[in-house]
Amino acid sequence: MNRTAAIRIHRLARRIADAGFAEIRRQLAYQTLWYGGRLVVADRWYPSSKTCSGCGTVRTKLALSERTYTCTTCGLVLDRDVNAARNLAAPAATVAGRGGLVAAKRLPGAKTGTVPPQGRTSTQVLTSASWEER
Repeated sequence: MNRTAAIRIHRLARRIADAGFAEIRRQLAYQTLWYGGRLVVADRWYPSSKTCSGCGTVRTKLALSERTYTCTTCGLVLDRDVNAARNLAAPAATVAGRGGLVAAKRLPGAKTGTVPPQGRTSTQVLTSASWEER
C-alpha cells in the first residue's frame, strides 16, 4: 500500500498529515513534562519490526508485505505490529523501572505550565528546571 492509499483509508490520517508529526511530538514533550512524566523517544532507525521481542534477534530483511513476524532463532510467531509495539514498550518500561515518572493526572490547584514559545524545536530537552524558567 502506498502512502496516498494509506491516507485515503484512515479518516484521521488527513488531520495527522496536516499537523505533522513534529508538532505532535512537540506537544507530547511539553504535556508529558507538564504532567510530571518522562517522554521516551525511540531512534528513527530503531528496527522495532525486525527485532524479536522474545530473544532480541534482529533480522536483516523484513518485507512490508510480511504481516506475521516469525523468529528463526526462538520460534516466536507474532503479528508484526504487536512485535514492534512490544519492542517499543520495553525501553519505556525500563526507564519507568529506574525511577522514571509516568504521566499522571494533576491534583486540583497544582501549578500549571504553558505552551513554550513558537520556534522551539522538538530536539531540545526540557527539564522541570528549564521549564520553570520560562
